[in-house]
Amino acid sequence: MSKRPKLTLGEQIQWMKSKGITFNIYSEADAVEFLKNSTYFFKLKAFDKDYAINPKTNMYKELDFAYLVELSTLDMHFRRMILHATLDIEHFLKVRLLSHLSENSKEDGYVTVNAFFNVCPQIKDKILSKSENSMCKDLIMKIQRENYPIWNVVEVLSFGDFIDLYNVYDQNNGGKDQQLTRCLFSVRCLRNAAAHNNCLLNSLRFPYTRQIRPSQYLSHNVSQVPGTKAKSREKKMMNPVIHDFVALLYVYRDVVTSKRTVCHFSQELHDLFDQRMLKHREYFQKNECIVSAYEFVKKVIDALYPI
Repeated sequence: MSKRPKLTLGEQIQWMKSKGITFNIYSEADAVEFLKNSTYFFKLKAFDKDYAINPKTNMYKELDFAYLVELSTLDMHFRRMILHATLDIEHFLKVRLLSHLSENSKEDGYVTVNAFFNVCPQIKDKILSKSENSMCKDLIMKIQRENYPIWNVVEVLSFGDFIDLYNVYDQNNGGKDQQLTRCLFSVRCLRNAAAHNNCLLNSLRFPYTRQIRPSQYLSHNVSQVPGTKAKSREKKMMNPVIHDFVALLYVYRDVVTSKRTVCHFSQELHDLFDQRMLKHREYFQKNECIVSAYEFVKKVIDALYPI
């Protein structure tokens, strides 16, 4: 196995220049300061995947250092919004589950948990492992004493494990939320990526990180978005980040029942997509994959969250 050499900050700048990345907006000195104090080389470089390479010269086309800086900044805002949205979704899914359960004569608060443990036997150990190293110690000890009631169990599950619990409850009670639970996997993937600070807006060009087959529910709903053509919709929904974010938008609309909360999220969406993302629109006007991805998602946002 070969080892790549370590590069100083100055050498990182020279490497980018050797690949055709220009410094017309940021000076090289300012770029060094940015890499020293704001982010690091490989995090910033990740966004060059959105740009084509000339096969003859092996150099990037139309790529300036400032474009990478802007994409990394937008990615940060995008991840923060996703985390906010998924916190809302998690809360209101719990509200939905416990509200339905309280009116369900077949459920005593333990039936679903026992079924969940049968499907996912490792969950009980995961809960117990938190008793010594989390803020939930007292609650977990109470859960044990009371034989794992669902209204307490939901408070100590990770987002992914809670989705699995929700799916078990839904399947055991008619599967009325089957279309929703299929979309929750996408929300989960996006939330985990955002929570681990994975870059998201660096995946707009083909080939994509994973193969996507949108659910019938999601495909049908997206087909109702005004101004989108079938071939364009199909192409964009094959992109994992776009697909998962669109799924999040539909799940949020379906799950969150507080009008005030929805209004706040809608304003946050439009602040990001109508204002901050357009602050340096001139950087990306020659990049078709970035422009078309933005335009598609913006149409979905305007259809679902009009202002």
